[in-house]
Amino acid sequence: MRATFILLGVSVVQSNPTPVAAQEEPIEHELVRYVDAHSEETRALLETVVNMNSGTMNLAGVREVGDVFRAELDALGFTTQWIDGAPFERAGHLVAKRDRDGPRLLLIGHLDTVFEPDSRFQRFEQLNDSTARGPGVVDMKGGNVVIIYALKAGVLERMSITVVMTGDEERSGRPLAAARASLVEAAEWANIAIGFENGDSNPRTAVVARRGSTEWQLRVSGRPAHSSQIFREAVGAGAIYESRILYRFYEELSGERLLTFNPGVMLAGTDVDYDAAQSRGTAFGKSNVVAEHAVVTGDLRAISQEQLAHAKERMRRIVAHHLPHTEAEITFIDSYPPLAPTDGN
Repeated sequence: MRATFILLGVSVVQSNPTPVAAQEEPIEHELVRYVDAHSEETRALLETVVNMNSGTMNLAGVREVGDVFRAELDALGFTTQWIDGAPFERAGHLVAKRDRDGPRLLLIGHLDTVFEPDSRFQRFEQLNDSTARGPGVVDMKGGNVVIIYALKAGVLERMSITVVMTGDEERSGRPLAAARASLVEAAEWANIAIGFENGDSNPRTAVVARRGSTEWQLRVSGRPAHSSQIFREAVGAGAIYESRILYRFYEELSGERLLTFNPGVMLAGTDVDYDAAQSRGTAFGKSNVVAEHAVVTGDLRAISQEQLAHAKERMRRIVAHHLPHTEAEITFIDSYPPLAPTDGN
């Protein structure tokens, strides 16, 4: 946590018109001393929220974690608001504001994790005097706790601060414009924005570029028949063999720098029932029946809009050349855009 406090302290010093040399106690040193003196409190708060399941689709759990951080921010004199997530099919977001005359600072966290209630990974565990593990200890309930204790240190009182902790970072709600409206509004207001999700633990580095995230879904249908008829001219290869499309993706695109495309779920058989909202489903088939349906979902990550558009075009072209007596279609849903590396960044 110390590195994050130092980074926050530096941003305050840079915004302070009083020269650092004239100050008896540099702000970053005060922050470090405060966190050292309150490490047990910090750990206790982290353990409390880690032991609350807040998988993105556990809406009640996300709200429960939000309530804990909301109470902390209320006690610090912030005006807090829970943004209902019903319009974008998620739990919602916690927004807290405190107006001052100083620089406008946006602190960003998120309340959800990738570990849903049926995950086996559910509890905080202290491994030794400096290491713990659990769902969200780093990504990013730990970051949220850092925000709270940076504010508790009391050295940022002159700054106008908005805190936004989203409830759907791991799995964005739809429509995305509604799901990100609160964060965009806060970003447009702020002079400085800091995200508290973990990096490489080196305070000398910062993220100046980021690949975007796009979801894709491949659906294939074939002609059902007895297995003894597969490959005949009237039947074809069926839906499962058409997964050779995935290998074509691998052959043609896997060597491109900074581009990834990962198939995460695949279902195939005579009948397929896929629940996109939950990323799970069921499939039924028999070894003596040619499969009629297949569905594959995954993500696509590119470093620029140009690379993303090029990858989509190549993937569509591969899908269009499907095997005889099959139909194949790929669809894309853009989540967040690439942040290409630039001199300005």
